[in-house]
Amino acid sequence: MITITHKGQITLSKVLLQALGLSVGDKIMVKVVGEKALLEPVGGGILDLIGTMPKIKIPKGKTVDDLLHEARKEHLEKTIC
Repeated sequence: MITITHKGQITLSKVLLQALGLSVGDKIMVKVVGEKALLEPVGGGILDLIGTMPKIKIPKGKTVDDLLHEARKEHLEKTIC
């Protein structure tokens, strides 16, 4: 059971957060279905990935398209052999 504060806020128990795979800073979507509220974890958007990937140095004279083409070619060679 969850109590609503005078500000309209609720607190989710640690057990519930763990069951949903949520932690501090995560977001949830609340959907109204009939007379019920459905809580769903929100997957991170593309902007949440900023800073999580290492920077790639692009050799002079090459473009990102060149690197993608080479990576696809290497992948195909590995999967065919």
